[in-house]
Amino acid sequence: MRVTLTFDNGPHPVGTPLVLDELGRRGIPAMFFVIGAKAVGAHRALVARAASEGHVIGNHTWSHSGPLGELRPPGAARDEILRAQAAIASFASDPPLFRPVGAAPGGIIDRRLLNDEAAAVLRDGGYTTALWNVLPGDWLNPRGWAAPARDRCRTVDHGVVVLHDSYPDGLAHLPGFLDALIDDGAEFCLELAPECTPMVAGRPGPCFDELVTTVFPQEAADSSHPSTSSVDIPEDRNVMRAMRAPGYRPGDFEEEL
Repeated sequence: MRVTLTFDNGPHPVGTPLVLDELGRRGIPAMFFVIGAKAVGAHRALVARAASEGHVIGNHTWSHSGPLGELRPPGAARDEILRAQAAIASFASDPPLFRPVGAAPGGIIDRRLLNDEAAAVLRDGGYTTALWNVLPGDWLNPRGWAAPARDRCRTVDHGVVVLHDSYPDGLAHLPGFLDALIDDGAEFCLELAPECTPMVAGRPGPCFDELVTTVFPQEAADSSHPSTSSVDIPEDRNVMRAMRAPGYRPGDFEEEL
């Protein structure tokens, strides 16, 4: 089985060094999707360390304030992407990687992830959009996430695992999880499963539109002013079928908000 490890919401002064140490001991590469506002100032050195040790750095918005499909006013989604990219520019991958913030409750993958404005920024900037198919909920169950994560990795050909270096409590079980995957013969890589990349280098695939919400016509007409109307979110908020890997179980796609 192939496994791509990804760590979200850092850098964190305790969690990120712990993760880097454990990965380094085993020679395992990973991706770090950082929050732009955390990647400046005192914690910038942690992003630099991750990049220098061969890990991939990606964009997880500037503030992690919510799914971009729900942001107001016009320009907010664009700023969330571009400000974060500017903060990590010295370390970012090529093509740039962007991971959207999951939708409530707890990171569902649906059309609330992006809006038209965000989609245009990602397309024009040549971004690859990075989703996930293994999400064990380390922030919800810091003592018990590792065994379900291992089981989930066994059910997919290529698992894209989301953990959080911003939650040190859950990282106590990271060494055992990594060793268990090694015992299972996992091939660790820095590639993303095709079903987790609805846009590649600015080129949207057939499922990309299912991540993008469209504003009401009146809101589009009034786009020069902040709007208080709600976004056009469909009644069906299930994880989109195209992203369901074999072995999908409800709750597998929940992410920390």
